[in-house]
Amino acid sequence: MSDTALRKLARWASTVHIEDVPERVRAQAVNQILSTLAAVFSGYESDLGPLLEQTFQPVAPGEARVVPSGVRSSATHAAMLMSSWSMILDFDDVMLGGHTCHSSVLVPLAMSNGHSGSELLLAQIVANEIAARINMVCAVGSTRGQMATHLHLIAAAAARAKLEQLDESKFAEALAFALAYPGQALFPAFLGSDAKALCAALPIRNGIEAVDAVIAGLEAPADPLDDRRGFFATAARVPVRDFLEGLGERWHTETTSFKLYPVCGYLCSTIDATLDLVREHEIASDQIESVDVWSSVFTVGMDSHSAPYLDGPRSRIATLTFSTPFTVATAILARDLGAEHLKRTWIENPRVWELAARVRSRHDVDLTLDALRSDIPVGAGLRRIGRMKAAGFGWSLATAALGRSGRWRHPLQMLKLVAGLVAAAGEKRALDFEKSTKAIGSRVEIRMTDGRVLTRTVAIPRAFAGAQ
Repeated sequence: MSDTALRKLARWASTVHIEDVPERVRAQAVNQILSTLAAVFSGYESDLGPLLEQTFQPVAPGEARVVPSGVRSSATHAAMLMSSWSMILDFDDVMLGGHTCHSSVLVPLAMSNGHSGSELLLAQIVANEIAARINMVCAVGSTRGQMATHLHLIAAAAARAKLEQLDESKFAEALAFALAYPGQALFPAFLGSDAKALCAALPIRNGIEAVDAVIAGLEAPADPLDDRRGFFATAARVPVRDFLEGLGERWHTETTSFKLYPVCGYLCSTIDATLDLVREHEIASDQIESVDVWSSVFTVGMDSHSAPYLDGPRSRIATLTFSTPFTVATAILARDLGAEHLKRTWIENPRVWELAARVRSRHDVDLTLDALRSDIPVGAGLRRIGRMKAAGFGWSLATAALGRSGRWRHPLQMLKLVAGLVAAAGEKRALDFEKSTKAIGSRVEIRMTDGRVLTRTVAIPRAFAGAQ
């Protein structure tokens, strides 16, 4: 294998030691472990937890112990099952580069037998850094967030390769083999069915077994990343290769944001703002005339994608964690939003749906620009492409979120959005993640029947990068 980008990543990964990782990065990796374990336990106790355990049973006792059930199983099975639980309620963390935790944390945990804590932590960090970098090259593309399932192919293979102490050549081959068949998540499955719980689990199996393949002597693709018909050419509108550099200097792990609620990250500021209002004011649902949620194109787009799969009290958990009306109505009625509000007993509460019908999702172009200017989720990539390509991406992003007709109904907003992206593009400064932020802001306006309008704005969700 020639000195490809994949080979360079493997060279660093196979030789890095835990002492090479700054203490602040190790501390954030520990936070990531705790966050992911909490997600696993929450998913295990959800309505879908027992069904997934029943569906994916161990073939025979093995060297791994499934958390939290305690069942003995193979490491591959344990990682798959735990990741399916961690995905159910959307309680995952996210860094600049994606939701790596389902694989980067849980594969080392499942393979912990015979390894020290330092070895497990280092495998997790290595998996974060490689998977996030490859994913960020493709950030200016069509697949982001949890639907970027290729992330777990890479992270699972990287974590296991580090634990197995593969040399540079075998490490690179394992990554290449894992990338041989990147899957495509489909909206009907991801947003409208219980299959969403498997969007990390299924790639994790392939990623782990990619290491078996190269150890057995199977030949991996020569250069699946940069082949003219390879991964970057297929997955990225404009590959931003700058993210492949900075190994050992810039750490994606330290950009990790954590969710306090079982919702998509794009909704966290909305829930923060809603809870601030209902806890500050005495608000009864029958006194609410309407609720307007002003947010970025990311939140509006997420809501428009999930809306076709809403089915009132029969809605699936996957749909509800992405639904602005359901989550806002729940936060108002319960004065909280937790795992218990994604149980079927709460979902079937008619008061939730009566209030949800009065919740409207609206686009605020200034909040969109704030989100796109911050590093996370894609701003760091957008700023490093050409101005014409940035304009094209802004146009396509608005189309995906607002629909083709929506662009023409709001021409001034569209012009402001595209102009803002063009102005920010073309940055040449070195990347620096120590002060990265995730400004996915929201403004919630609750209009009361007595004429009052209660308003709260949250620029960066609590526990997200950059929050005070």
